[in-house]
Amino acid sequence: MCCPLNLHYFIKPSSAGSSNIRMNKRGQRERTSEGLTKNMRRTKDRTSKRLRCQLNTDANYIRFDWVEFMSTEYFRVIDAINDCYKKMLEIGKCAEVFRPVGGQQPDILTAKSKKEFMREKENISRRYNRYVNTGAPRLSISIDVEIVPDPRKYANSKQPMPTEREILVKEQILEHEFTTNNLNIVKCNVCLECHIQKNVLPDHESYICKKCHKRKDPDYFLKNNLHPVWFEVNEDGSNKLDSSGKKIPNFSIPHELKRLTVAERLLIRRCATFVPSVHLSNGNFALKGHCVTFPQDITHMCDELPNRKETVLVFIRYIGNKDTSAVYPKSMRVNRRNVIEALLWLKKHNPHYRNVTINESNLDWMKDKDEANIGQEGEILSTKDTQRYKVLSTEEEMVANAHGRMDLSGCADNECDIEIGAMHPNVGNTLPNSANVELIQSFIDIAKKTGQSSKVMDFPPIDHDNPIK
Repeated sequence: MCCPLNLHYFIKPSSAGSSNIRMNKRGQRERTSEGLTKNMRRTKDRTSKRLRCQLNTDANYIRFDWVEFMSTEYFRVIDAINDCYKKMLEIGKCAEVFRPVGGQQPDILTAKSKKEFMREKENISRRYNRYVNTGAPRLSISIDVEIVPDPRKYANSKQPMPTEREILVKEQILEHEFTTNNLNIVKCNVCLECHIQKNVLPDHESYICKKCHKRKDPDYFLKNNLHPVWFEVNEDGSNKLDSSGKKIPNFSIPHELKRLTVAERLLIRRCATFVPSVHLSNGNFALKGHCVTFPQDITHMCDELPNRKETVLVFIRYIGNKDTSAVYPKSMRVNRRNVIEALLWLKKHNPHYRNVTINESNLDWMKDKDEANIGQEGEILSTKDTQRYKVLSTEEEMVANAHGRMDLSGCADNECDIEIGAMHPNVGNTLPNSANVELIQSFIDIAKKTGQSSKVMDFPPIDHDNPIK
């Protein structure tokens, strides 16, 4: 009977000293979790070892058949190569020119004649000039960089020859510096999202991201109401139109809504969310569950704004100090003019507030004041603490050892630049305190006076076949 699910694999019979090895249909060992077989792993290690040895060797002087070594013309060729190398580092194109794919040597280093060398040099200079003419940023290099060692620097001096690794590390550090210096945050003019782009000027006004460019619909977000925008309107409530006959969108938060405090927003809202708040311990609060908005019939309830104070359920934790118990949180401040102007703006621009009736008498609790604090009008509730809360509030709080109080004994006169103090570490004190020591010592004295001795009680072993009767 064959198994249709395992046609390509079989289990090799186990032999002495080896476990079962999963093999494929050709009798080869199956790949490991890394995706490599034993032979592939060995080949990869040999390649890595050969590369390490190559990088750790000293860089060699370059030689050309068409120029005499250590001649004046040879030094001009070396200077020209290193100058081209520095130019490519400045514009971030070094890897494209001097590090071709496949390990092939750059054309400027393998030129067979002076004419071929000059042609490659001009190509690099032309490429550099085109980049500079675009106005794109360049990297300012103030260190000595070279891809070919200059004999004048190392032949008659004690300075050691650089290794291939040192040249490559310096090159990649400069390339990373060029990349980070040319990263800019630009905003798409269609979706208004910010993107991190390379070699894009931050003041690029015509930038469009790839998604919007592919969608080819500049009004996509406005048509589908995906932007929290508002449209400019005339005094009679009609929409203002631009030269092309389209409504004029505005993506900024208006001043009438931006200046509102938390209490003022609670008074003008039409929908309320419910978020359970849980008191953990020692004054720490947390949110439980998700924030959910339930659909309700608010035809009669929210057609009249601002809300009355008694309909706004607000929980204010005790805020004060040792000198006063008054609650004066700034977030609970209510300004009459701000509330009324915000409602007028919403009636004009928000269709959900168009039929709302503004009733200023709902602010009579302010007692003709222009500004009042809704927290002062609240009630102080006296709650009964449970036994669990009493235990938690009296427990000693602890933190991790790394956040414990610093040992300042090593500082001169116990003075350090920064003194950090915290609660006790998150470990219990295993040593007995003075009260426990006295109690233990009293038991020891009683045992000595009464002639008691230390004994160990050995329990019989458990034997399920022959239990003790």
